[in-house]
Amino acid sequence: MKIKDIKTFFAAAVWRNFVIVQVTTDDGIVGYGEGTLGDFEKTVESAVNDLKPFLIGRELEITEITNFFLRNFFWRNGPILSTAQSAIEQALWDAAAKSANKPVYALLGGKAVEKVKVYGNGFISGNATSKEYGDAALRTVERGFYALKFDPFGGAGPTITRKQLDAAKSRIKAIRDSVGDDIDLMIEAHGRFNTRTAIKIAGEIAEYDPFWFEEPVPEEDILSMGEVRRDSPVPIATGERIISRNRFWELLSNRSADIIQPDVCHMGGILPLVEVGAMANVNYVTVAPHNPNGPVATAASLNALITMPNALILEFWLDADTVRHDLIKEYFTLKDGYIYPSNKPGLGIEVNEEALTKYQYQKMHLEYFSEKYKYHGDVKK
Repeated sequence: MKIKDIKTFFAAAVWRNFVIVQVTTDDGIVGYGEGTLGDFEKTVESAVNDLKPFLIGRELEITEITNFFLRNFFWRNGPILSTAQSAIEQALWDAAAKSANKPVYALLGGKAVEKVKVYGNGFISGNATSKEYGDAALRTVERGFYALKFDPFGGAGPTITRKQLDAAKSRIKAIRDSVGDDIDLMIEAHGRFNTRTAIKIAGEIAEYDPFWFEEPVPEEDILSMGEVRRDSPVPIATGERIISRNRFWELLSNRSADIIQPDVCHMGGILPLVEVGAMANVNYVTVAPHNPNGPVATAASLNALITMPNALILEFWLDADTVRHDLIKEYFTLKDGYIYPSNKPGLGIEVNEEALTKYQYQKMHLEYFSEKYKYHGDVKK
């Protein structure tokens, strides 16, 4: 089975465009992967097109192609190239598993767990009031989510004023008071703080019993992340912007995280995610994949995560609901706060090809560290 063609599609959503890569084989099998990268979607498309001539006519041998990506180019890694390669790799797995008439996870060794807990994100952001945070959280719990993630810090960073910290704590408290003690709360910082500030914040938010404190310092500073982790009373999660297995090994060997968050769209694809999960497992670290992107990425993440005995939880985004449901013909099975894998061949989803050209590309930009940033909502068509 050989690669016949590779195409890229965009679907405009809230604050970014989903980037969908389609691989067609000479047997007529079509596989899909996702390489969504906010702000740089067109650049990812260009990288896919740069890689395409090296892949057309090549046998669909995923390990060989992955090694080709890693060994045969002088310039390697980086978020653009790695995202393009990740999307292609996912599509190759989808096609290979469809050819074998098995789910991707079956080709990876089968399920280690039967279901995975999910947490809701994308339900509130920015400089909303404490009451708005609490109300939005309660609505999300009423939808069946028992874990929630949010960034309460507005425009703070790399330090934080007393007023900003009190406002953030007020938002966290409002959510905790609204949803009760049985709901897990993940506190997101988007890598905005310096080391001493992050440690101070961790100490002050501990009273609300967070499930984790995410990316408290910039992700590239693994030693500082480790310093925060050692002094924090709250578990530390990080890894969404780490794109190489080598860097994950550095993160793990330095004991710089309690939970790692690799993103299938950026770190090479499905098999690298599984390999990093195995690294984490032998270091007694759990895996909670970063997944703020589209439904193809959700399916790819789930196929990898379900094979891991140290699977912890999967991010499940709630914005752009119309686009997400329209892109695939049968949506994911969620029950009592868990997601269940499909037993259908490939990634377990059927892409709605009509929707691939329905939501035309729109240039968008999200300012994470602004008081006014907003990534929740829907797309009306």
